[in-house]
Amino acid sequence: MICMMKRKRKPLPEYYKSWEKLLAWVDEDTRTTAKKIGAHIKAKFENVVAIPRGRYFCFYKGKPSTKSIFAAFLLTKEYLKVRIKTDPRKFKDPKRLVKEKTYRKWFFTKGEEREFIVPKHSEAENYMYAIELIKQSYELAK
Repeated sequence: MICMMKRKRKPLPEYYKSWEKLLAWVDEDTRTTAKKIGAHIKAKFENVVAIPRGRYFCFYKGKPSTKSIFAAFLLTKEYLKVRIKTDPRKFKDPKRLVKEKTYRKWFFTKGEEREFIVPKHSEAENYMYAIELIKQSYELAK
């Protein structure tokens, strides 16, 4: 006879429960980077809706939907990861910041979903390069 024991799941850490708590948990440089790039997206791109979704922060072109999402912020203690939608035929990344790995429909239903890390202690040049990568995804959003 096989003994079936119930596994106790560890509760989620407190900082996983909301974007605000996660943002408070990360280091100062990561928090500043996320806020700075997020503010730039909202100010410079047209018709952007930005919504925290649990421990992620999502950016939509117009009404929030799976077709209008163009970027998602994911945080670790020490860096900002950005997921974007890419079209392999048109996508340009001369600095090769975006990882080759593609994700299967985590945030985006169409296109290749890829990720990049915004370098720590980013200079204005690196911020603008990250914005340019996000802009390519914005242009693909419906």
